[in-house]
This record gives sequence, C-alpha cells and structure tokens, in this order.
Amino acid sequence: VFPEANHTVLEQLSKVDCIVYAMGSLFTSVCPSLVLRGIGETIASRSIPKVLLLNGSHDRETIGLSASGFVTAITDSLNRTYGDPDKSLKYHPKDYVNAILVPEGGQIPLDVEHLASKRIFHVLTVKSVRDTKVGVIFDPQSLIQALTGLISEHMDARLAEPDPLTENVTSVC
Repeated sequence: VFPEANHTVLEQLSKVDCIVYAMGSLFTSVCPSLVLRGIGETIASRSIPKVLLLNGSHDRETIGLSASGFVTAITDSLNRTYGDPDKSLKYHPKDYVNAILVPEGGQIPLDVEHLASKRIFHVLTVKSVRDTKVGVIFDPQSLIQALTGLISEHMDARLAEPDPLTENVTSVC
C-alpha cells in the first residue's frame, strides 16, 4: 500500500531551494514519510541541494550502517523498492541525495569511496556539540552556515549556467 502524499507537501517540495533529510530515527521517522507516492518523483525532478544530515551516532535502528547505508535506505524508500513493482521508481541515489553534512566527531562511518560510487561527492564536516542526552549533534550556528553555503553555492552555479533561451541570441543594434 503506497498512499499519495498530501498535495500541499508536494507543492512545497516543488518550490523549496533545498531539501534536507533531518537527523532522527531513520526507519521509523525519516523513511516512512518518503515512501508516499509523489515524494520520490518530486524530489528526483528538482535541481537543488538535497542534503542528508547524518546522525552523530547510531541508534537501535541503524547499528552497523555507514553513511552510504543511510543513503541506500533513503533511496530505497523514495523509489518504493519494496512493494508493488508497478509503483516503484528507478532513480539513482544522487537524484535524491547530493550532499551529506556530518557532525564533527560523529560515530557513523564515512565510506566516501562507496558514496563516490553512488555519485555523491559533496561530504562536509560541520562543527558539533555534545548533548548530554543524545551525544554528538550539529552546532546550530555551524549547521545554518553550512546549509546556507550549499544553497548559495548552488545558486551561484545556476546563475553561471548559460540561459538556453538567450545563449544563441545576437544583438543587432
């Protein structure tokens, strides 16, 4: 059973400047919201930063997972891999995640070679703080700066691209 996502959610996903997969329980919080019909299609269609905020430590659901394991779980959810094959998608991990932010001192293994094989090359370490209840988490101000930097970098790259409507236009005046 794959219910359709709320229309307002899909509309907002089609307008945002960045998609962030937030820290949290991967299989009970993050992935269930991604399997809804329309979410994978909308995210894959966007040319914007799609950022995974990697947890600072494993929880009971993710013991043994590396960074690429988190990406695989997100990709499988968005592609609706497990279920009706007629309703599944075939997008690549890079269509859903193109940057990963890692809290400094985090315990999730960074398997950058495996991430690179998934065409995910943008992995940034961000300053962290230690929370007495949950351990290593992102320093809020540093996280804001990192996300702002990713969005600005993307916007600058988009502005540098030639406009297909005007790139072959010659002024005659």
